[in-house]
Amino acid sequence: MHHETLEEFRRQLLSRRWSLLRRRGRVLADEQQLVAEREPDWEDAAGVATAASVLASIGEEERRALARIAASLERMERGSYGECAACCEVIDVARMRAVPDTDRCARCAAAH
Repeated sequence: MHHETLEEFRRQLLSRRWSLLRRRGRVLADEQQLVAEREPDWEDAAGVATAASVLASIGEEERRALARIAASLERMERGSYGECAACCEVIDVARMRAVPDTDRCARCAAAH
């Protein structure tokens, strides 16, 4: 992979990580606000429980995305970014552009 292309992917990954971390900070602030509410009536309690459930699932999705980004950046450091983790073939650049944090080629991703 050309240096310029690799740097393009690095910038995309770092930008996505920054965006996820900012969003995660907002989610954590929202969770703290929900916890701070005192003695809600039963309707409010149901709404708070639902909102907390949604926030928790968003947080888990973001944690997985951040882990994929960190793994991609680590592969860049090792020199194996763009190489399929399953079959060791080169991942198509078009796939990398669509999913820069992927570690599998299209064929192996479909099989996985």
